Amino acid sequence: MRRNLIPSVLFLALFVVGSAGCGSSNQSASATTRPSGSSGAAVGVSAQASRELAERVAPSLVAVQYVWETELGRRELVGPGIVVGPEGLVMMSIATVDQRIPDEQMKDFKIIVPRFDRDPEELDAVFQGRDERTNLAFVKTKEPQNWTPVTFKDLPYAVGDPVLSVGLLPKDAGYKSYLMQARIAAQLRGEVPQVMTSGGLAAVGSPVFNAKGQAIGFVNYQSEQSAFLNLNDPRNPLSSVTEPPIFFVPTRDFIGGIKSPPVAGQPERYPWIGIPQQAMTGLNKDVAEELGLKDQPAIELGDIIKGTPADKAGLKSGDVIVRVNGEPLERGDAPEELPMILVRKLRRLNVGDEVTLSLLRGGKGDELTDVKLTLEERPKMPNLAERYYAEDLGFSVRELVFVDRYQRRLKDDAKGVVVALIKPQSSAQSAKLGMNDLIVEMNGEPVSSVEDFKKQYEAMRKEKPKEPVVLVVQRESNTQVIRIEPPQ
Repeated sequence: MRRNLIPSVLFLALFVVGSAGCGSSNQSASATTRPSGSSGAAVGVSAQASRELAERVAPSLVAVQYVWETELGRRELVGPGIVVGPEGLVMMSIATVDQRIPDEQMKDFKIIVPRFDRDPEELDAVFQGRDERTNLAFVKTKEPQNWTPVTFKDLPYAVGDPVLSVGLLPKDAGYKSYLMQARIAAQLRGEVPQVMTSGGLAAVGSPVFNAKGQAIGFVNYQSEQSAFLNLNDPRNPLSSVTEPPIFFVPTRDFIGGIKSPPVAGQPERYPWIGIPQQAMTGLNKDVAEELGLKDQPAIELGDIIKGTPADKAGLKSGDVIVRVNGEPLERGDAPEELPMILVRKLRRLNVGDEVTLSLLRGGKGDELTDVKLTLEERPKMPNLAERYYAEDLGFSVRELVFVDRYQRRLKDDAKGVVVALIKPQSSAQSAKLGMNDLIVEMNGEPVSSVEDFKKQYEAMRKEKPKEPVVLVVQRESNTQVIRIEPPQ
């Protein structure tokens, strides 16, 4: 069973409480609504204890609002957040600030504090950054606060234990907080460790508590669940209640992100060994046993990219990784999960760290070769790439980055710009310019960079405002000529 936790947009006793705000816990419970299939108080936590937890946690739940300012206009997005720092630090699912959104297009962050007896309070905030190690993102109020944070703890739990989660209802429901109760049904390993429950949890972005009221997990994004509070199914605006999530991530997987969150203006530096996840294959049971690796998780390597740490250390296609720093690879629930588990493990190290990989090379499991390599910084990703908008023709281009060259099998010195956006019903769309086309020429001149494209394009438009633009593009394995007529 595949469970996509993170990088689309949806969300058993239900107990609604009014949110009095982050600085106060003076709230009163309203009537209980119990959907079909709810287990109610049968999960083993008294009504009084549940009520007290809901009232205690509600002031630490906020909404995070920002504007996504694209070439096509502005769009307001709102997602749930949890206060994790008394001075105003708030954590949320990384899906709320989707990694496909260019950083420069996220504007005007605000933290919305729900109030039970008056309009919500809006506080200016600063985006601190995404943490890909833990699949979290963080914002912080511009002015220091004196809030009560949720304190997550790495505590044991077992199948059958009762759990409670407190979340926020959508914007149209006034961001009211609500309580869901369930039991732990299974513990899953997977690419990201997860806990499955029998009975629903509160919406994505909600903390999860044990019977003692201790925060032991977080409901992160998963497929068919929404990471937003203002983008709900109009046919079922309370889908977070009627179709609730049933997975949460245990504290141990993300506590490091809270202890050391991103800092605004200091982009995170992620380490890598130079082998993309898609170039690694987890060995199934039969193949592993043939290699003498019975009951040992193992990963076979494919492409080794030249000039990367893996290449410098002498790793080769066909090598099988069995251990990292002397320890067996962490198991998943299926072999195909092993590469992502390894990538996440290495990502939690630091640029410059030395790593020892124990490899099987053409022999049996007891004939391992140790290879040492030094982790280097991962190349720039598309969300940080420079962009330019050719407004009259209706398309944007962005900088060519490493992942583009790798996916297209281009040389390291390949030049050009990538089509990042096409405006509907624009001249570019009419001319059949495609998303992710690689533009290598414009009007007979080579295009080497975004700055080069901008310079050539603006010079041409100044001299010949009504002339068509002729682009040479690479699309998959083909080269095409695209002629775009400007609006007359």
